Amino acid sequence: MFDVFRRDLTALRIGEGQYANGLWQDGADTSFTIKASVQATDAEIMQTLPEGERTKESYTLFTNTKLETSKVNKSKPDVVMIEGERYQVIRVTAHQNLKYPTAHYEVLVVRENVDAN
Repeated sequence: MFDVFRRDLTALRIGEGQYANGLWQDGADTSFTIKASVQATDAEIMQTLPEGERTKESYTLFTNTKLETSKVNKSKPDVVMIEGERYQVIRVTAHQNLKYPTAHYEVLVVRENVDAN
């Protein structure tokens, strides 16, 4: 019913990391496809982001796939590829109290830092 505005996006999940010989090692990447509606993020929502994230390019995704934010000292957040750019998952809001087919997740993503070089 709500798939009309959704498109396929590639998501990456970085596995749980660990320290090896005193150095942090990320876990293995897992790639999967999600269907999501990609919308511009409202200015009021942007103001609720941490200060360093407010000026970055951002989108709000509506999807049936639960994406992950970062877990302290365990893993990095999921990354979603949009138009060839990497966007980190910052916030996930579940709207699961609604009945099928309207149950979904609202996912806020911001563009990863880009080196100036």
